[in-house]
This record gives sequence, structure tokens and C-alpha cells, in this order.
Amino acid sequence: MKLNKKSLLVACVLATMSTSAFAATTTTSTSSNTVTNQDTKTSTSTRVTSEKHTSTVSTSTTNTTEKSSSRSSSTSVGVGVGIGRLDTFVPISGAVKEPPAGVKKAMKVLKDDSLLQQGYLGLVKEKGKWGIVGTNGQVVLAPAYKSLDASSKKDGTFFVEEGKNKISHIKGDGTVLESGKEAQEALYSSLNEKNTAVKELNDFDPKSVSQSYPSDSYIAFTEKGKLGFKDANGNVVIQPQFKALSDVETKFSEDRAFVKANGKTVAIDGKGTVLFNAPSNEVYPYKNGLAEFRRKVSHFGLGGILGLVGMGYFYNHGGVYLDGLGGLVDDGMKRGYIDRNGAVVIDSKNDYVYPMEEHGTLVRNDGKLGFMNRQGQYVIQPGNYEAGTIDVNNVLLTLKNKDTNKYGIFDMETGKQEVPFKYDTIEFVGEHEMSVTNDTNRYVVDMATGRVIYKGDKSMNVKTFLGDTYTWVYNKEGNYKILSLDGTVTETPVMKDISGTGSFSHGYSPVKIKGKWGIINSKGELVVQPTYDEITIL
Repeated sequence: MKLNKKSLLVACVLATMSTSAFAATTTTSTSSNTVTNQDTKTSTSTRVTSEKHTSTVSTSTTNTTEKSSSRSSSTSVGVGVGIGRLDTFVPISGAVKEPPAGVKKAMKVLKDDSLLQQGYLGLVKEKGKWGIVGTNGQVVLAPAYKSLDASSKKDGTFFVEEGKNKISHIKGDGTVLESGKEAQEALYSSLNEKNTAVKELNDFDPKSVSQSYPSDSYIAFTEKGKLGFKDANGNVVIQPQFKALSDVETKFSEDRAFVKANGKTVAIDGKGTVLFNAPSNEVYPYKNGLAEFRRKVSHFGLGGILGLVGMGYFYNHGGVYLDGLGGLVDDGMKRGYIDRNGAVVIDSKNDYVYPMEEHGTLVRNDGKLGFMNRQGQYVIQPGNYEAGTIDVNNVLLTLKNKDTNKYGIFDMETGKQEVPFKYDTIEFVGEHEMSVTNDTNRYVVDMATGRVIYKGDKSMNVKTFLGDTYTWVYNKEGNYKILSLDGTVTETPVMKDISGTGSFSHGYSPVKIKGKWGIINSKGELVVQPTYDEITIL
């Protein structure tokens, strides 16, 4: 499975938290106007193209003109996806679902412009040192620090490292608030807040497990070669009598811990009672009622490791992708899942079981790929499919039909095929937006309304609307343009020199020009000249 651009949410949230140092017919009318920019030296004019897409439905007399990014689920544009022209789209029912809690928290972090409101625009690196630039494009704090990190409180204070382990807590103007041990303690507190936020993003909504257990806070200890557990106060609650697993951290989760007893891997409860034998010597802590186990095998079939390597799948909980537990599987390893009673829900004897999603997981067996829910039942029946990408915001999955080499979209909760196999590529590029290609065209579509936001040549690529209403469209030759969710496409003279960009955040984006980085706004105006080695938008 490809790594969904939109599902790189955690990486982008982390970027905001820290620095790299730490039968229908469609007609289109186009209007243009030129705006003179007085604020920049290199930009002299702006070409703004506003595309209004009018869909006329031949089966009725209704004409709908879309001018804004309306989210109304009742909007009807065109006819059925499987009928008529390829540039006619209808709303996808799954695209108007309530987003998971983790996604909502991520979007809240991404959209928090507290530092911008205080006048801080970005962190900049020059000659190996970090500094700060303001929203007026001027240097607020000259690059002079080995590392620089905004406080998790977004209160206009920063943590800097001037030398080896020399940490200071400062204001944006460089005034030192704390240094030495006090600054280090404040930094650790800030980092803990960020780590907690990331952990929350990496959690499911707690739908299937609402009960908490005292044993989940137990701490393992060893005495005379035997493993036992203490509570948070240091009292022994399970006498030393077990052995730890060799490959997995021994800890309680959902009142279960996996240990060795009499040479076997078993699950125990918070009283130390052996509940059941585990199906493998490598079994991981429970997560929302399921525990992943892995078993070693002597060989893989072609549907196993070779296919996995080609897909480059990353493990995630609730759509937040991290390269960690359950990441790319090594040769000789296969996974399955058991419930809290030890019953095998999804068997590791399948050709390949993907890491568990909030709503289930992809399973490949006998050359067929399907999607199972967390109870081990097929929601999407196995077919001659190839895994595509997941939109966790809307619980949607793209699959490629290998018989036709075309992509479609399925709902992971209901199993309903929302979009038939008819597109060359499908990518999720925003909270409700997808990018599709077919023949010679690329479309950016609002899935909640069916509105075509952008139509261009297939060679044009689209970056993700990640917590912003602006993104980039570009091709391999460059040709960068700014795309707004309302369909406006903006070009300015300065864009002809752009060779690389970051994502938009709060209406600003890093841009690379002649080997150096600057910052551009949504109007296509350079607000920070390209003189820096690295830039992070705050």
C-alpha cells in the first residue's frame, strides 16, 4: 500500500511542533484579472484564474454552478459516477462522516496560528544556525543557535541550544527566561506535551475499549531471574515467577500481559492468573481489544514479502502513519490478531495480513485481496486487487483492479464501492478532496459535493491541502501554480524560478529558488527572500 499523502498527518503535525534540529456535459468558463504587487521586488504582477465549473444534467433541467467549497452533502452535481463523462462526479457518502478524534486533533494543531498572530512566521537556518523571521518578512531573531524549537504552549517563547547541552528558554527577541537546569526541565516538559499530543494522534477513538484497568499501570521488575510486577506506588502485586519475552517489551495493556511460564508464552491478568496460551512467542500489547502476533516461517510466497516491499506500507493507528511496530515486515515474519480471550480473529496463516487499521485490515490470501473488520469478517470481499491508499478522515480505501489496471474507492465501514474502477490514479489530497487522473486529464474534486475544483493536464501533480485552503499544482518541469479550494489558480512571475516547495500552512509556503529557501504567501508574493538553507513555517 502506498503511503497516503494526506495520512502523513503526524509528520506534518510534528513539523509544526518542532524543527528539523529537534451522461452529462460540462462546460468551463475562465475569467482573469491582473493585480500589481507593491510589496516585493521580484514579483510584478499576479495572474489569477478563477474556474467556474457548470454541470448540466441531461436527465433533468437542473443547472448547478459551484463557486465555493460548500460542504453540503445534499449538493448534486452531474449523474452517477459510473455513467456519462469522466469529468462528472457525484458526492461520496463516506466523505461526510464525522472524522476520527485523532484526525480532528491533528487538524486543530495544524490550523493553530497562535504564533502567527504574535508576529512569528517561520524558523530559518543559515550557515548551520537557526533563527526566526516575522510575518513582516523581517528577521526577528538572527540565526545564531545550533537548534531552535517553539514551546508547545505556543506562547511566543522558544528553546535554543547554543552549544553542547547548553539549553536556554528565551523570548522571541532573544531575552533569556531560563537557562541551565531550569531551561532543561522546561524543555523536557514541552517535549512531553508534544509526545503526548502525538500519542493521542496515534490512538483510535476509544470505541471498542472503554474500561480502564489498574494493571495497565503496573511496572515489570526482575528478582533472581524471575519476572514480577509492582503497582505505581512500588508495591509488589504479582510475585516474581515468570520470564519476559525476548523480542517484546513486557507490559500490561487492557488487563493482559504476555510472559513466559513453564516454557510457554501465555497471557496473564492483573492478578497473575494464566489465562491462555499465546499463538506465538512474539505477541504485542493489546490495542482496542486486539493484540498483534507474529510467527516465523521458512519462506514467503510471491504474494507476501515481494508485494509488501513494493507497496512500502507504514504502520498506523487511526490513520496516523509511523514507521515503527508493524512496519515493513522482514523476511520470515507474518502477522495475525487475537482478541482478549486468546481467540484468533485474523490468522497469520494468510499469505499476508496488513497492520491493523481502526476499522480493520487488508488481508491477502490465495492471490486475492480483501478487507476484514476487527471481528475478522470480510467487509470488502477478496478480489484481484492491489492495495492503494487510505483516507482515514472519511474511512475510504482505494483499490486497483489488476484486471483493468483502474482504481476505485471503497468504504471501509460498509464495504460499499463508492467509485467504480475507472481511474488511472486516485489520491486523497485533503479533508474532503481527491485527485484523480484518466487519459490526459487530472481533476481535483470535492468528494463531499462532487464539485470539480481543478481540471488540468495529467502531467500536473497536486500537493496536499494539509490544514490549509491552498496547495501547489506543478509538473516535472516546475511550472508551479497556487490552487485554492474555491478553484482559483494563481500564477506570478516569481513562480517561474521555483524549483521546490513545502506545503501551505496558514496561507504561507516555503519555496526553493536558486538553491535557497524563502517564503511565499497565497497571493504568490515573496514575503521572505530566498536566502536560507532550511525553513519551517510556525
